[in-house]
Amino acid sequence: MSAGPKRRAYYFSTRDLVLIAVVSAAGGVLSTYVGYLGSLMNKAVGVPFGAGQWMAGLHVFWFVFARAAVGRTGAATLAGVLKGLVEMFAGSTHGLPIVLVSLVEGLLVDAVLLPAGKRPSLGSMCLAGGVSSASNVLVFQALYFSGVSVGYVGLMTAFAFVSGAILGGYFARGVLDVVSSARVLNLDEEPEGAGRAPSFRVISTLVLAVLLAGGAVFYYTQVFEPFWTGPTCRVEGMVERSYEYRPIDFEDDSVTVTAELQGAVTYVPPTDYTGVPVASILERAHVQEPAEKVRIVASDGYYAIFDLDDLADRPEVILVQDKDTLRLVAAGYEGAYWVRMVSRIVVCADD
Repeated sequence: MSAGPKRRAYYFSTRDLVLIAVVSAAGGVLSTYVGYLGSLMNKAVGVPFGAGQWMAGLHVFWFVFARAAVGRTGAATLAGVLKGLVEMFAGSTHGLPIVLVSLVEGLLVDAVLLPAGKRPSLGSMCLAGGVSSASNVLVFQALYFSGVSVGYVGLMTAFAFVSGAILGGYFARGVLDVVSSARVLNLDEEPEGAGRAPSFRVISTLVLAVLLAGGAVFYYTQVFEPFWTGPTCRVEGMVERSYEYRPIDFEDDSVTVTAELQGAVTYVPPTDYTGVPVASILERAHVQEPAEKVRIVASDGYYAIFDLDDLADRPEVILVQDKDTLRLVAAGYEGAYWVRMVSRIVVCADD
């Protein structure tokens, strides 16, 4: 009696593909939240760039986790492509290049963990997370080279590596231990050095997960504003008349300026931009005394603060339409002040 036909064995099982898809989608959707945490870190230490790289490991956590949970080379790369696409369509300010960044991060996770076997050890996961996270600094420098000193780039890369090792590798292993112990995931083979996970790792993982989840709930309910509502922003605060700014209502006030973006990461040569001066937008709102500052807020929570008097004297600081969003072109200011996806203009008494 002849044996029946053998079922074709696919490289990734249906379970693997579903897991990769879910993990990638979660990473893409939460990317703006991670960016917001990075911005808070930058503002906390008083620098526009660099310190936020301490949060960079949360971007690559998903790739390390997917590779370790699936146990096959290529899982991280696939997760990188999917996460990048989700992040792009979720409104990333980087657009299509974010797909390349995520792809490189995923590829590096797979490359570092290639000799680690089906279930990589804690040390190899930390190394993969660090290398992958550090790569985002170098890729962004290659895409948006701005002549930053080698020392500064090296410092940002070091921050990103440490973040990737902790938040990308160590945290991923902790989450894997927790979900495996809780039978949420049934692994065919335990990770190297597994057994009963140390109490410190379990406790630290749960505490960090709760903090991040709580912060995400606050961010998406209190801070984040959907970018897909169109090119509008709210003018509010210490004004007689709060209103919804729309470019079409200010066509007679539009001007064209030539501005050069000089940032720590991004450089754009002198370019012509057409938009409406922020001073004209504030004039229609009738600013009240004793207002002194203007906060330009993005939909992801990022913001830049200007002196009210400076804006009154700078008609070259304009709000331009950038596809379906608004972008601040701050001629004469460093790149950190060029806010993308502007959703609110808040007039206030101080910082």
